[in-house]
Amino acid sequence: MKNPGISANEFYNHFSGTEQYYAYFFGFVFTDGVKIIAEEEQCFWLIACIVSYQLSEKFRQEEFQVWKLERVKETQFRLTATDGNNKVLATQDISFSDFFFNEFTIWKEGNVLLLPSEH
Repeated sequence: MKNPGISANEFYNHFSGTEQYYAYFFGFVFTDGVKIIAEEEQCFWLIACIVSYQLSEKFRQEEFQVWKLERVKETQFRLTATDGNNKVLATQDISFSDFFFNEFTIWKEGNVLLLPSEH
């Protein structure tokens, strides 16, 4: 049973490694865990958002990135990208999402989007 108080990463923590990579736009791929969460939680929009930032030179220079979606209130969220060392690369306010969980973290390593538990 899902609990919105825990993070999506906690709920889906059984993913470790991946058996397949799924091709996405601009040469990016994502793992089994990211695919399942995007499907079950209907948040492919989040993957699209992360990849769209990668078109900027600032983001192309950062091989490793941490992307965190956090609920601000009810249906409002904030998406924050860091370099993994707490240096904020970008923040974006999401005025509406029906995302179930209060938070969700995706890592970007090279051209791969993965869950931290899949590293």
